[in-house]
Amino acid sequence: MSVRISEAVWEGTLKEGSGTMKLGSGRFEGPYTWASRFADETGTNPEELIGAAHAGCYSMFLSALLTGNETPPVHIHTEAHVHLTARDVQRAPFRAAHAGIAFFSRNLP
Repeated sequence: MSVRISEAVWEGTLKEGSGTMKLGSGRFEGPYTWASRFADETGTNPEELIGAAHAGCYSMFLSALLTGNETPPVHIHTEAHVHLTARDVQRAPFRAAHAGIAFFSRNLP
């Protein structure tokens, strides 16, 4: 398996500072702050990227299972709900829940 590299830069203090995250592929780069992680401020956060990675892996694995069961999916849509609160910083960083839906109809648009 090849090595994937992503990076982040943070400048300033925890609550007043800001940073950027960048995927190694260059397909995403976005700003983040304390408020974009722990409040509802505009911007992204590392947990969104982790959620997207979990959703992608879940969808691929579900596809493999369904195909192995001779019921190959036509479309799988997975959401990863990532919950993070300021008190979680000292404990587990996040909790994620997945909900996957597979559509088997060959008549999908």
